[in-house]
Amino acid sequence: MTVLAPSLRRIGAFTRAQTTAAGDTARIIAVLVSDAVKHEQRRATDWRPVLRAQIEVLAEQCSSPNWDGYGSTAVSKQAKENIQRFLDLLPPDLPQPVAVPDPDGHISLCWDFGRDRLWTISVSDFDIASYAGMVGKNVKRYGQEPVREDIAKTLIDSIREMSSVG
Repeated sequence: MTVLAPSLRRIGAFTRAQTTAAGDTARIIAVLVSDAVKHEQRRATDWRPVLRAQIEVLAEQCSSPNWDGYGSTAVSKQAKENIQRFLDLLPPDLPQPVAVPDPDGHISLCWDFGRDRLWTISVSDFDIASYAGMVGKNVKRYGQEPVREDIAKTLIDSIREMSSVG
């Protein structure tokens, strides 16, 4: 398996997984190659317009106070615009996050890379990105950065670091 891993990195986004080999091992390898190709195809597309549309729906669904039944603050138009502006600053080669409403009225972008690897970013009404994440067992990062055109390199580097660790 270790020998196969470096060659999978060279598979292009539009490579077709084909084989004439037979047997259980060949089928397993074909599935692995197919999964790698599908992963690269997902990365080859810009997911930001789709997520923008999802944020629109989410903001509408959570636009009333107490939308969660536990006293939450309504997601404001400003909160929606802030996270969408932040979203536009993210490079499209990052893995796609999930948009999640926060009880404080903001919308967060969340990445879940599996066991002990999570990352969340929320943008305040004052253009401050608050982030928190687990980047390994008992390793946590958190803080705040101003939202600028050149989003703090540490945020993007942390997301890339976690997505490449398997």
